[in-house]
Amino acid sequence: MPASTMPGWLQAFVNVNPVSQTVTAVRGLLLGGPVATPATYALIAAGVVIVIFAPLAITLYRRRT
Repeated sequence: MPASTMPGWLQAFVNVNPVSQTVTAVRGLLLGGPVATPATYALIAAGVVIVIFAPLAITLYRRRT
């Protein structure tokens, strides 16, 4: 579904969503189109998630054991 048909608040979320960026990069690889920018955004988003949640998960795991 094109993001342009969605409400404004949902468009903002879809445009920065790492899953959407990954899908856009895969479409670019398979059908031709932009690949570098969406893939870069997806990798940066994945890195941010890891930087935030890996220490949290390790801390919680150490508390339980």
